[in-house]
Amino acid sequence: MQWVNRILLAALLAFAVAYLPQHIYSSGGGEDLGRVEREHLALKASNDRLGGEIEALRAEIAALKRDPAEVARIAREDLNLIRPGEVVFEVQRPAPAKAP
Repeated sequence: MQWVNRILLAALLAFAVAYLPQHIYSSGGGEDLGRVEREHLALKASNDRLGGEIEALRAEIAALKRDPAEVARIAREDLNLIRPGEVVFEVQRPAPAKAP
């Protein structure tokens, strides 16, 4: 009689292992899995893009550390700084005439 109980228990366990994952997946777990996979792909693409930006910034930092002319260029163009003794001329262009 003990072997019958063992066979029934093994059959029940095999049924649970075969049926329950499919039942859980079909009852809404699949939708969650799809959503999570889409989020994962979006985050991976964002991570790759940010990695590229980080590499560009590291290259800019390296250029600033080794080239004083690059620092001067950024100071002049981005920060509008001048050296002592320099004279700044501001040129204003006339607005283009409108055609009749």
